[in-house]
Amino acid sequence: TVTTKPFELEGESIEVNVDAKNGEVRVEVLDASGKPTRGLFGEDSQVYRAVDELRLQPKWKDSLAALKGQVVQLRFSLNNAKLYAFQVKP
Repeated sequence: TVTTKPFELEGESIEVNVDAKNGEVRVEVLDASGKPTRGLFGEDSQVYRAVDELRLQPKWKDSLAALKGQVVQLRFSLNNAKLYAFQVKP
């Protein structure tokens, strides 16, 4: 598991460079204090299996765009996977 430092979300989506062709990855959104964000955490976040993506765009039950301008953290849960980078997109 990798959790980012708190940062201001300046965009409406993210792209993730990840190699999980033999594993899985999940991206969850936390608030500034590290508490889960409803609609963007746990069962509300999609698990990606057997992916090797340069620009994976994670999906959640709710829209990440609603948090634009707020301070958030991202939690990347990796199982037999490598996280190379992520980028916030406008």
